[in-house]
Amino acid sequence: MTEQHESFPNAWQALLLIAALICLELFVLLVVVDTNLLADVSPIDVSAFITVVGNGILFIALMAFKRIGYAALFHPAKHSVAATMAVVSVPILLLVPGLVLLAGWANSIVLGVFPMDADDIALYEAEMAPGVVSVLFACVGAPVLEEMLFRGVILRGFLRQYTRTFSILWSAALFAIAHMNLYQLSTAFALGVVAGWLYERCRSLWPCILLHAAYNTYVTYEYSVWTSQPEGDAFGSAASIALQLAAAVAGGALLFKLLSPVRTST
Repeated sequence: MTEQHESFPNAWQALLLIAALICLELFVLLVVVDTNLLADVSPIDVSAFITVVGNGILFIALMAFKRIGYAALFHPAKHSVAATMAVVSVPILLLVPGLVLLAGWANSIVLGVFPMDADDIALYEAEMAPGVVSVLFACVGAPVLEEMLFRGVILRGFLRQYTRTFSILWSAALFAIAHMNLYQLSTAFALGVVAGWLYERCRSLWPCILLHAAYNTYVTYEYSVWTSQPEGDAFGSAASIALQLAAAVAGGALLFKLLSPVRTST
């Protein structure tokens, strides 16, 4: 199957895609509420269901429009998935704890300027609740769905018409905006930049999905450990912080070394 509309979407069309996804999710929410379909299901699980259905509808339309199969969407690179993941998996996993730590520091600055109100705190605690469905969605479902859209469709189209720098930064900005949450803005943007760079280097969604899934899993684990500590205890000793930062530096340096283009002498 030959891909059609290879340069879709452009910068403005991508904004419309995000708006369309939000509208689809609102439509699914109205249907769920009107039909009382998930009356006995927790709000967080209902939110996960709405996200999955909304993304599903959008992707059915996108895949038909672009006439592209899922294999080509997930891994357009010439080298195999196994070869790609053998190279990048360990450095990505080394990078994640430090990335989470740096994102936490950035969020603490945002919280200092814009403190959470009671509703925001309640929503955050509900999102982080250790339910099976919510954890599976955060650590598996969301990474797959979001990478398919933001890297597999949006960044893929951008790279065919814009510079790599603009493509990565604008797709990361859209990823941040789509979260519609001030407290996730800087975190989502940083994650989007790293995932975008991985996609541009590897031409595969699998490294991006691994990064995203590992990040969300580590955040979930960190939150569960933090909430289990006695009130007032600080999470993470100086030694553990130093170890996370050292691992992130090592993982990032290794990724740059492994994925930098080979320079040929003339």
